[in-house]
Amino acid sequence: MYFRDLILNLSKTMIRFLLLSIFIFSGITTFSQVTFRENILSMENELMLQKISFQKGSIQPMSIFSKSKNTELLAGQSSPWFEFVVNGQLITSDQPFWKFVSFSTRKINNGGTEAIVTVQNTRNANGLQVEILRQIFQNSPLVREKLTLKNPGKATLVLKKLDGNLHFIFPCYSLRETGTIHTLTETRIATFNKEVVENYNPALTWDDRTHDFNLAHCHMFHPDIIKKELAANSEFTAKGPFITYQTPSYSWLMAYEHASQDKNYGSEFGNAAKKTSVAGIDADQGVTGASGIVEKEDDFWFLSLSGERKNNASDLFVEIRKGGYLDGEAITTTKPYETVWATSAFFFQPEEEKAIVHNYLWNQITENRASRKSHFYYNTWGMQRDANNKTGLRDIFTETRILEEIRYASELNVDLFVLDDGWEETMGVWRPHSKRLPNGLSPLVIEMKNRNIIPGIWLSPMGVDSLAERFKNHPEWVLKDVNSKPIRAQWGFPAFDFVSGFYDLFVADCKKLVDDGIRFFKWDAINTFNSTLPDLYHGSSAYSKEEIRDRYGFMLPFYVTRAMKELREYNPEVVVEIDLTEKERCVIGLMPLQEGKLFWMNNGASAYNDYSTLRTKSMRTVINEYAGIIPTELFTQAVYPHHVRPFDAQRYHVNTTLVAGRGFWGNLQSMSQPQRLRAGEMLAKSKRVLPYITALPMEVKGKIGSSPEIYTHVNREKGAGQVIAFSGSAMNYMHTVEVKSDSCLAVLNHAYKINRNTLEIPFQFTAPDASREAFIIPNNGKKISIMESSAWLRNVSLNGNSLEIESGADGEAVLVFPIETGELKLSVATSEYQLKTENNRKYVVLKMAEGKKVTVSW
Repeated sequence: MYFRDLILNLSKTMIRFLLLSIFIFSGITTFSQVTFRENILSMENELMLQKISFQKGSIQPMSIFSKSKNTELLAGQSSPWFEFVVNGQLITSDQPFWKFVSFSTRKINNGGTEAIVTVQNTRNANGLQVEILRQIFQNSPLVREKLTLKNPGKATLVLKKLDGNLHFIFPCYSLRETGTIHTLTETRIATFNKEVVENYNPALTWDDRTHDFNLAHCHMFHPDIIKKELAANSEFTAKGPFITYQTPSYSWLMAYEHASQDKNYGSEFGNAAKKTSVAGIDADQGVTGASGIVEKEDDFWFLSLSGERKNNASDLFVEIRKGGYLDGEAITTTKPYETVWATSAFFFQPEEEKAIVHNYLWNQITENRASRKSHFYYNTWGMQRDANNKTGLRDIFTETRILEEIRYASELNVDLFVLDDGWEETMGVWRPHSKRLPNGLSPLVIEMKNRNIIPGIWLSPMGVDSLAERFKNHPEWVLKDVNSKPIRAQWGFPAFDFVSGFYDLFVADCKKLVDDGIRFFKWDAINTFNSTLPDLYHGSSAYSKEEIRDRYGFMLPFYVTRAMKELREYNPEVVVEIDLTEKERCVIGLMPLQEGKLFWMNNGASAYNDYSTLRTKSMRTVINEYAGIIPTELFTQAVYPHHVRPFDAQRYHVNTTLVAGRGFWGNLQSMSQPQRLRAGEMLAKSKRVLPYITALPMEVKGKIGSSPEIYTHVNREKGAGQVIAFSGSAMNYMHTVEVKSDSCLAVLNHAYKINRNTLEIPFQFTAPDASREAFIIPNNGKKISIMESSAWLRNVSLNGNSLEIESGADGEAVLVFPIETGELKLSVATSEYQLKTENNRKYVVLKMAEGKKVTVSW
């Protein structure tokens, strides 16, 4: 399905599904059971029963049964569940050569249960063990699974090609055929500069856009949804990472967890002429230096979601396309072979799909709980790029100046402070600069912690200064061009190969920073380096440059994600975000979401020092395009919180980061304290509701620049959430939100009315590019509500037997209390309110004055 369209039509069924996922993530368990009896692996929850047979020496899926529909989805497995080639022999799951070795389970901190089954081949790959991992989750039709090929003994086991091609399939499911019309929807997530209009025709008129820095392209990766009908007896292959196979009676969702661009957009390695360099935008972000390899558009298509529609069944499977292994790659006791994680799920109603995908990427894909916490952050890079900075891009990064910026950032109410490029001694020497930070990181970390701010830091993992000792000591790691000269990566520095022994050195650097108090990392410039270096961890000199390059490209996401995991295991509070702001950034996919977040955009359609709505509007494009595909809480990006003439757009900027992205940058010294505190007040209100909504999807109305363009993020049952609205033109618009009346305490920052579980917000956009916001505050089961207010409320708090209200304008409010509430006492004259009892409730009609606080006690 086209995920994004579904976001406009959230059903009550879907919301219940998502709320159950919140219970799971919070540790409130529901039903799931995993057993291995009579050589059958059974995995069962409220929605399904799946069985894998290990009987008679073979391994085959035998049932995927939907409880709600009382329906079997498997047609009877007509193809092997897995197949690969070892020692020149085709190894398949249905061959009767498998001996059961062990079974165990593991409880996962995201509410899932993992089954681990190990089997051993007894004939055509004698000595080979296959470890099967399958994960099931409460109240979910989704399963994650992967294989690990092991060699516990001294047998010679090598992966080989089949008929000259790499061959590895897992998993494969033979699904029941129903009806005649089947539809395949492929969802890609890594298409750079995709056109926003369908059927773009450049011949219609001349293109007046500036390169890719415009509100169409926004200098960013876009999703791409591709649909096609599948005829009988047809085959298909798709890059994904998602496909949905829709039949008349059910739909099947399949995905894999890896990372790569959808196409080769010009790696800059093979063609220096494609190098990005535009005034006002960061240059030297890619790679210069020809590799000697001819570039092709599908260079980064490593895995496929493929299938075949047969007469009685449809086979759907994940297969390796390129780079997945080397012909002759050994499986040893110290070097097992791992597949990517694959995901499968079924559903029956279109609106269920978005709930499944959201829950999968928010919860089921990760065991890093810290990565799913919502934090507002400040990053120093915008300050360093400030047009009024005469000190120097990195020279401004002094202890005194950063301490000052930390104090200003605390007035913004941020939770996280990221020290960007400039803190380090030099590229690749990840210790504090000896002159700019003579006392190290300690004074900065202490100041942040004293203000309840998480310390974060920037690194460019592969970059290295040619004068650094590690560069001189490890020439074998230095990426080189076709002439054996070091390539030029970010800021013109050389770069190391990450799929090598350098991995351990870099992780050790990060652990030292963790010891120094760092809990958040921004990893930048993980680019398409196309390493052809032999005799590292991705191929010896016996292989061609193309084979070594492809193996490097396939393995890089594994190594990056493994480093993220190792740091999380070193300290469970550590979170890493991956910078994806340029077309060369290659770790774009689902695999990094196993551990961290994604920094999607620097300046989008604009540039540094743009305080207009243009830059901020392009920031919001990420959220608008990916809503319903990737949970918006997993994106980070930074806006300017400034209020600068002639734009006066602080409210517009801050509201954009409240929607998602959660970031600020820029010179906070140039803001007045009232400006910083005003932004901080907005963040404080958003923080009151975020705990109730971060695990839920957002509803989006309108494209970027629409009139209106509204982001509704609400927990209807809890009566909590926020509505952030924009409009390209001046207009009045009544926005309605379904919300449980008894659960809602009040709405801040906008007049409103709640009537029969419907919240009405009369948005008034008084100028083009205006923005408005409404924060829905819950009463946490107290059933005390301000059901309507003709004036916007600045603050409402409910503490014990006291309700305090502060109005932002003159107006009237209606308060509702349970009938059992004691005698109501108000802090204003009796002429300012009316009391009445009806419908088994107590009502107060209250007159309010701007800036005046009213207290109701009982």
